[in-house]
Amino acid sequence: MREGIALEFAPETQRRWEWSPEDIRRFGHLVVDLIAHHLTSLPERPVFRPFPPELAERFLDAGLPLAGQAPEEILAAFARDVEPYPFGNGHPRFYGWVNSPPAVIGIFAEALAAAMNPSVAGGNHAATYVERQVLHWFRSLLGFPASSMGLLVSGGSMATLTGLAVARHVQLTARLGIDVRTSGLQGVGRRLLVYTSTEGHSCIRKAVELLGLGSDNLRVVPVDTQRRMQVHALETAIQQDLEAGHIPIAVAASAGTVNSGAIDPLAALRQLCDRFGLWLHVDGAYGAPAILSKWYREEIAPIALADSVALDPHKWLYVPVEAGLVLIRDG
Repeated sequence: MREGIALEFAPETQRRWEWSPEDIRRFGHLVVDLIAHHLTSLPERPVFRPFPPELAERFLDAGLPLAGQAPEEILAAFARDVEPYPFGNGHPRFYGWVNSPPAVIGIFAEALAAAMNPSVAGGNHAATYVERQVLHWFRSLLGFPASSMGLLVSGGSMATLTGLAVARHVQLTARLGIDVRTSGLQGVGRRLLVYTSTEGHSCIRKAVELLGLGSDNLRVVPVDTQRRMQVHALETAIQQDLEAGHIPIAVAASAGTVNSGAIDPLAALRQLCDRFGLWLHVDGAYGAPAILSKWYREEIAPIALADSVALDPHKWLYVPVEAGLVLIRDG
């Protein structure tokens, strides 16, 4: 209540929208029962059921609700119109792409997080330190120094956008003395180039476009028979661009591509980037957690040498969507 203004509610409104502990427990049991049924009945169902066209039409044509609904009505609508038509990734016979199945502990963690509904933009509260703790775990996992820093983001696309945004800022400051955060790109007058392989994820192209560099300035480097970026071809491309007066700023490598799991030669790329003063970003959104495997640890370990890394816990680590992160070596 604001001073001098009395806010009065009808008894029906209070009863309808105020949740007592008993209300929360009663409705919570209904939700948990539905979750339990959904998860345990999946093996008996088809892997995938297309969303019915008539139901899709009803969803798309529905007008803005003008009145609220009872929680039980909303749950019933979910059980009838949503729960029967999952993406399929929770089914034990789902073999499509890289979407992880729902993990029970993740479901409950999502509920606990929603119960607190925090912002981690700042403040001395628990969620800020939970995020910092998680980032510390991933620094340790990938071998990044304690001085590095990062953020939890929505996924690999935002992580790559963030990593390449930092690259753009650092490179233009170092090479041209331009603070792109204040001046933008209008006065650069030269082409700024980013390099990736033919197997690089589409988010790299999107990031280049969103950062105002332009997709024409994304150099696509050929791969070898194992679908890894060819270092000698990259070196040739960089040299040719330098001779043409352009400014190479970053290489976006892959540590486990979505299409084939290919891991670019990260150590050799680090050496090449050091020779030419380029930023090395590694897209490990899908494959970087394979550093935990004895079969891939040695091949992925040079990811610790990257300037920035993208990684998605919501893929191989089974965290609920959306959960990506970006690490930047220079915090």
